[in-house]
This record gives sequence, C-alpha cells and structure tokens, in this order.
Amino acid sequence: MSCEKQQQNDFSKIRAKLSEFPGGNVSLAKDEHSGIAELVLDRPEKRNAMSGKMMVEFRDRVEELENWHEGKGVILRGNGCNFCSGADLKFAKASTARDGLEMSEWMRDALVRLQRLPLVSVCLVHGPCFGGGAELAVFCDYLIAADDVRFGFVQGKMGIVTAWGAGTRLVQKIGHKRALEVLLTSKVMDAEECVNVGLVDHVVSSRASLLKARDWLTARLSLPHQITRAFKTIVSNAHDYSYADALKIEGDIFAPFWGGSLNKQALDKNIKHS
Repeated sequence: MSCEKQQQNDFSKIRAKLSEFPGGNVSLAKDEHSGIAELVLDRPEKRNAMSGKMMVEFRDRVEELENWHEGKGVILRGNGCNFCSGADLKFAKASTARDGLEMSEWMRDALVRLQRLPLVSVCLVHGPCFGGGAELAVFCDYLIAADDVRFGFVQGKMGIVTAWGAGTRLVQKIGHKRALEVLLTSKVMDAEECVNVGLVDHVVSSRASLLKARDWLTARLSLPHQITRAFKTIVSNAHDYSYADALKIEGDIFAPFWGGSLNKQALDKNIKHS
C-alpha cells in the first residue's frame, strides 16, 4: 500500500473518531466579486470552542478553498463575542493519548494547508482567544486584533504543549526568543502587547472589527487574482523549501507571466510609468 493511500485510510479513521464529538459548525462563504472568503467558527454558546465535528469541518472547508481558483483572500473569524477559546474540554477529558495524537495530526494537516493556500489569509481575533484559538490564528498570514482581545498561549498552564504546530509556526512569525517567551510565560496579552511582540499586524475597534478587517485586506488585493495567488505562493515557498529550491520555483512561477495576457495589457497601457 502506498504512503498516500495509507494516510487516506488513517485520516478516514481520525475523521470518524472526531465526528463522535458534536457541537457547532464551521462555515465558508465565498464572495466571487471581491475574491474574499470568510471562514467562520460558529459555536458562540461555547465561545467557539472547537469540537471534534468542527475540526472535521474546518479541514473540509480548507479543502474547498484549495479548489477555489479565482479567490484572492480569506478571513478566519469567530461568530459571537470572541474568536475561539480553544479545543472543547469535553473532548480532552474523554480522549486517550492516542486520540490526542490523531487529533493533533488532523489539525496540523489542516493548518499547514491553510498556511499554504495561494490566498492571502487574515485572522480576526477578538475577545478571549486562548490555547487552540491562538494556534489557529498564527497559521494565517496576518493577524488583526480587535481592541477587546485577550490572547494567550496558555497550554503550559493546562499541563500540555502546543498541539497543532503553533510552537514551530511561532518561531517563523516572531523569532526564536520571542516565541519561547510567549510559550513559557503563558501570558495573556491585550491588543497592544500582541503588536509589541510581533503577533498582530493591525488593531481595529471591536465595534466594526469585521468591516475594518475586510477593508484592510481589500487594500492588499488590488492586483489580478493570478498575480496575487502567485506572490502568495512565492512567499510561502520561501518558508517551505531551501533557498536554492525556492528561487528555482519562483522562476518557474514567473515564466508563464512573461509575455502573457496580463503582461501585454500592462505594457500596452504603459502602466510602469503611469
């Protein structure tokens, strides 16, 4: 049996196990006009704590985005008073170490796929955002925080470490020393502290946070979707491949654009000097 076939079988078993823990939904709405999708955690009565069912749906929605070839960006957000308070404690109490490992594999796969999407991703964090919620957030390209956010990697206080790969991702985003400090202290930070440590890129009012986040993202998506997606892929590859390999892939991405329809249109309009 091939490795790919084995992984599919293993993930089918994990899907079935996670689906035994119901609660909440993860929805996806794609705006074809703007090229911006919204990926929404919807379990406000539990502060959007991720149930097993929601973990399954989260990965499914990311797969849908992988197949959205005209998209430019995606906003990950929560419904209600906060983004996400982490994983559902009912799952934690009812699961074995093996269950935890499989859950970790499932979510790491989903989040790496989110990170590698050729879409510019923004996570809007507001209200309490702890543990698994903080892990979800840092896999996006950008973090926008509402001014009421309380953000923290509190896994250490819960007797565990980062489950979904955010320890590694943090080093990519804020560097070795700052990542270690954030994880070791389990500090809960406000919006200003998140900016100072390098986690948050922009702060908005909680009264109009989604509108402001959408405007902020839209301002970065003015290029044609083909160009936007190509640039995102180039930047992602710089993390995932060696320097030499990333340069080679960048050249391969560039080649079809040279003399292509978008290039010819720009040359005809003398856009470079406009």
